[in-house]
Amino acid sequence: MKKDLRSSSTIWSILLLHFALFILLVVIRNIQFWQIRSVSTNLVEFVSKSTLRQSNFTNLENSVINEQISVLKLLSNPAENKNQEIIGIINSEVAKNDSNLVASYKFISTQKEKEIFERLKIVSKEKEERLIAFFQLFEQAKYGEANKNYEEYLLPIYSEFKLGNSSLLKTISTRDKTKIKVLEGTINTSNNINSGLSVTLIILLIFLIINLAKVGKINKKTRLELKESEYKYRTLSEQTNEIIERCDANGKFVFANDSFKKRLEYDDEDLSKLFFSDILAEGAFDLNELLKKDEGMVTNVQRVFKSKSGKKIYLEGNIVLEYSDGDFVGSMGFFNDVTEKKHLEESLISSELKFRSFFDVAPIPMGAFDPETLKFVLINKAAVNQYGFSEEEFLNKTILEIRRDDDISKIKDDIRKMKEDVINSNKNKIYKSSLNHFKKSGEKVEVEIYTALVLIDGKDCILTVAIDVTERNQNEYKMTKAIIKTQEDERYEIGGELHDNVCQILAATKMSLSRVRPSLSGTAIDLYNQSSEGIMLAIEEIRNLSHRLAPAFFDNTKLEEAFEGLFKTFNVTNTYNISLDFDSRAKNLNISQEIQLSLYRILQEQLRNIITHAKCTSIEVEVFIKNDKLQMRIADDGIGFNMHQVKEGIGLSNMKRRAEIFSGKFHITSSQGKGCEILIAIPIAKTLHEAVPEKLKNSGLKASNTKMSL
Repeated sequence: MKKDLRSSSTIWSILLLHFALFILLVVIRNIQFWQIRSVSTNLVEFVSKSTLRQSNFTNLENSVINEQISVLKLLSNPAENKNQEIIGIINSEVAKNDSNLVASYKFISTQKEKEIFERLKIVSKEKEERLIAFFQLFEQAKYGEANKNYEEYLLPIYSEFKLGNSSLLKTISTRDKTKIKVLEGTINTSNNINSGLSVTLIILLIFLIINLAKVGKINKKTRLELKESEYKYRTLSEQTNEIIERCDANGKFVFANDSFKKRLEYDDEDLSKLFFSDILAEGAFDLNELLKKDEGMVTNVQRVFKSKSGKKIYLEGNIVLEYSDGDFVGSMGFFNDVTEKKHLEESLISSELKFRSFFDVAPIPMGAFDPETLKFVLINKAAVNQYGFSEEEFLNKTILEIRRDDDISKIKDDIRKMKEDVINSNKNKIYKSSLNHFKKSGEKVEVEIYTALVLIDGKDCILTVAIDVTERNQNEYKMTKAIIKTQEDERYEIGGELHDNVCQILAATKMSLSRVRPSLSGTAIDLYNQSSEGIMLAIEEIRNLSHRLAPAFFDNTKLEEAFEGLFKTFNVTNTYNISLDFDSRAKNLNISQEIQLSLYRILQEQLRNIITHAKCTSIEVEVFIKNDKLQMRIADDGIGFNMHQVKEGIGLSNMKRRAEIFSGKFHITSSQGKGCEILIAIPIAKTLHEAVPEKLKNSGLKASNTKMSL
């Protein structure tokens, strides 16, 4: 539509120019024909160039004016959906301005014109730079600063540019008019162009008629587009969810869209009697004070309104002040309903206050830390009392400083998994773990940690609850030790009974049978030999069983030798390829007999599992020292199992308990078709000072004088 208006204006200018020329040619028709024809040709060419020059500079000025108008529109409605379209129009006008400026250089002749033109180029460059800064402010929604930028920089630049362009246009126009007058004087002295003048007059007349028809067509199209634009605007204002209203200079409503009527429950009849101040629920809106500031827009308006039924509605938006000839004539408001947002904020504040009240008085140590920095952001009094750090000291620490031996990468992985679980399940799970914490005094405490992802002051944090289970764990360890001691006592008693009693009975039986052998003959000797072999086999089986039930760990017996003996009892037929590797440091370590027995029992239990379930061909056993821990690895190349589908049985539980008695760790790794691996890690400090079980000391299987063979 703007393009049509500009085209219409240009055609009218050309029409007026040609009409003047038409009158001039009629007046000088009687001038000498041939001279007029020659000079007329020159005149037509020069007039065409003159028109092009003046049209170019006129277009240059119109482009700048249109650009400035678009900027003002952008400032008047910063939140409007068509802002990007207006910005595009401004950029188009800037490009057209640059193009016209480049094209104008060929029309510059005199030194004065060059000086004015060079100044125009500088001003144009400065204008583009200021526009870039203006757009940046506008994109950042800094509308007030953008408006200030326009008034302080862009407005003076536009004025200077238009003034310079007008001066240049006036200078060029004066020069052109002077030359035209010279040519007209020449034409006045010639009367040889009368025939050419007649043809020219006819052409000009036809041109005038054609352009008049074009102007009429453009004007009709412009009116239709204006009508359509108005219809679209009204449709948009009615369909949008944004609340739009318009008031006159006295604050009385003259228009409100459907969203306004729906949210505030007023109909057209009600609105015709209402003023803007009538629907304010809280505070006043001093429009006179705003008018004194001479601002075109009031931004970030936040007010509480009341509906017809008295319900409070929270709205925020902008108000555009309208002027006509410098007088205030009304205002137009554009608002969004933020009632639900306000209620949610109030609910969150109330919820957080309740959480903080419970957090502070909770009898269990609680804290919250930042998942990015791992620094504490909240700590309650119970934690201060238990750990001995002041609240200020806690808030300057990370969780690593009270855990000490935790791996930061593992903590980060746990936090990432926690966040993924919340995203995937849309539920906030509670995670449990067992850790060692250290008080300010250096005392170690065993704690059960419960963690969950929470929102504190609008930021994700990890809430931690720490329960001291040191005494409970110690009691559990004592109970476990007592149970294991009872089991070992029973095994030693059975093993001793088998060795000292049953084996002796069988040995005596064999000796008695040997006395009757000389009196036997024929088939009786064969029966005797079979019976004797059976007795020896029974003695050997009882001896092996006795070794498994009551292994002899003595001052002169090493763990490696006990393991080798255990392998022999399990691998009688050499079904498995078993490798045993003790590193030199483990061999030379003075391991307490109680830990030797626990490692022996763990290996014994796992060998039983392997033979029963694994279907393997190779078994690897390693004992080594790493990271100040005595470690034992048991691996097989069997069928393995899915750890998520198989529940932990009694055997695995027993192995785990035996390791944990000595502050050790028990790890098992397996998968379908890839065998199974068990790793036991016990701190070296725990391997040196444990007492020997009383039953081992007082057992019938006594130290160096006990023998397990006949």
